[in-house]
Amino acid sequence: MVTGAALVAALSAAALIGPAPGLRRLAPRRRRLPTRVSPWVVLGVLAVVGAAGALGFRAVGWMAVGAIAFGTSGWLVASARRRRSASRRAGECAAAARVLSSLLRSGQIPTVALAEAARDSPVLAPAAAAAALGSDVGAELERVASVPGQGGMRSVASAWRVSERSGAPVADVLSSVSENLRRQRQLQAVIEAELAAARASGHIMAALPFLAVGLGFAAGADPLQFLFGGVIGQVLVLTAVTLTAAGVLWIDKLAQGRREVR
Repeated sequence: MVTGAALVAALSAAALIGPAPGLRRLAPRRRRLPTRVSPWVVLGVLAVVGAAGALGFRAVGWMAVGAIAFGTSGWLVASARRRRSASRRAGECAAAARVLSSLLRSGQIPTVALAEAARDSPVLAPAAAAAALGSDVGAELERVASVPGQGGMRSVASAWRVSERSGAPVADVLSSVSENLRRQRQLQAVIEAELAAARASGHIMAALPFLAVGLGFAAGADPLQFLFGGVIGQVLVLTAVTLTAAGVLWIDKLAQGRREVR
């Protein structure tokens, strides 16, 4: 078995790395899309084949099942954290635009209003520092807007630049920007409520295999003995876990793409 695994590993590495440069020069030239295989892919294939030769293919199969399950769970947890963080930052941007607009309407000059607003809204701190140094405030606001969830600062940057170039009062423009960000927040809340049903469907789909096992026990069978006792059962478990993970991640990706549409 070890010799066979070593042979498979060598053939896999050769297929991934490709022929030698000298053989490439002798071969006829053909137009094809450039392909690059990462060394980590080669190492991953060698590691899997080596583990299969040392531990047996069944052990590697169960390791793959665990890796897929834990990897999918970790992805979903990280995705939920990113959504919450982006939503929190979007709320901070809307509040910052509202505070800055109120200060400008009260009669304060833009640089002073920006510095005072930065005390309550840390998202404006880089722009306030740039204004104090005489740097480009609009560019700093654009940089802040590149952070996920802080895209609203891009509208603030545009309003600031228009005011600098034309001399028009920025208070009225920022008031409109603040109102627009508030409406976007309301729309985003509606979208999140609609997408919650899609994500719930994905989670229910992930629980269906366990329900099927329970139904098997209720019917008087022993599905665990079949799934864990033979190669066919292991292949079915690996296939089921892979397809379930792909479905859950696909639904989460679709929901994330719909969420980003304004």
